[in-house]
Amino acid sequence: MPGGLTPRAGRPVDRASGRRRGPRRRRRPAAVALLALAVVAGLAVGGTPVTPARADAAPATGWTGTVCGSLTRVPVPFALDLGDDGLVVGYDTRLRTMSWQATTGTTRWYGGIEGGLRSELTAVSPGGRVAGTAAVQGPRYEIAKAVRVDGPLPLVPVDRSPDRYDTVRAVNDANTVVGASDPVASPGRTEAFVWTDRRRVLPPPSGAWSSTEAVAINASGWVLGSGAGTDATGAFRRQVLLWSPTGGVTALPPLADGSQVVPVALADDGRVVGYRVRTTGRGDAVVTWTSSGGYDVVPAPTPDGSPVDLQVTDADADGTVVGAIRDERATPPLRPFLYETGVGFQLMLDSAGAPLPTVPQAINGGHEALVRVGAHPHLWTPCR
Repeated sequence: MPGGLTPRAGRPVDRASGRRRGPRRRRRPAAVALLALAVVAGLAVGGTPVTPARADAAPATGWTGTVCGSLTRVPVPFALDLGDDGLVVGYDTRLRTMSWQATTGTTRWYGGIEGGLRSELTAVSPGGRVAGTAAVQGPRYEIAKAVRVDGPLPLVPVDRSPDRYDTVRAVNDANTVVGASDPVASPGRTEAFVWTDRRRVLPPPSGAWSSTEAVAINASGWVLGSGAGTDATGAFRRQVLLWSPTGGVTALPPLADGSQVVPVALADDGRVVGYRVRTTGRGDAVVTWTSSGGYDVVPAPTPDGSPVDLQVTDADADGTVVGAIRDERATPPLRPFLYETGVGFQLMLDSAGAPLPTVPQAINGGHEALVRVGAHPHLWTPCR
């Protein structure tokens, strides 16, 4: 729709798949973003397995207030993610991996893995682990490979195979990286992967699957993803997938009305966080899921009943959500929000009291948000 929502540094979302399209790169799907496994059979990653449990507080609906914040310009030209200590990661105008630490003002460049080729940091854990992709030269094209930082070393690639384009979506404090790979010989048939001591493909549930991808990993090693495959009725559709630290995989049931759930984040208590997309292509509700309680669907606040387009772009480890609603009858029509279970939707404002003119890209545990205002990324810090 004209003036529609775009998350994560302006990258548009493919509503049909829930995946974000990357910045002029063949390897990308992703979103806001808006997916696979942190472990493989018998392997626990990042701590003791935690069974997803229902949140104690009931969902709150409607606009319940506003929350103001100050804006600090971020000197990372293309900022993509935000850690709990104010570490912002992304890449610079030379297409090189870069980070900036808000608390100290320190800027760092990480280079690439082959001189002169593109690299970017796309994910940072709450505690500051960083991961992304860096290019190697393939027979015909540059090939993006997953990279991370191990100890004092520079960027370390998962491998240098020219057979797969990698996309990195998340990393946890155990330095476990998840994402998706796109085979050069079979574009579009992505496969979810986890990178612990080595890269492993994450198997989907039984049935016919054309693609899978990972979007999130929590502190205990649970991983959230999605895939296109057959459901319990035999119908072929995109489904939300959840892997346990011991390797069990679950395909979440569809919503009762048949609408699609776009998975976005996985809280440390096991809650799946995402949003509902109708057959019209419009998002209209925040969705959470737990194994004990099933789905909670919280419709977007629409005081006058007008049609809206909602998108969730991120959630922190406690499940606090950021996103935006576009309501053409509102002034201004773009309504960025902070959503908490038991609190409801709060309109995000700048320090002058005006709604932020942008879609939040990421949130950290202190409820700071990474936003892009005009041509530059900024750190939005809540008023205290």
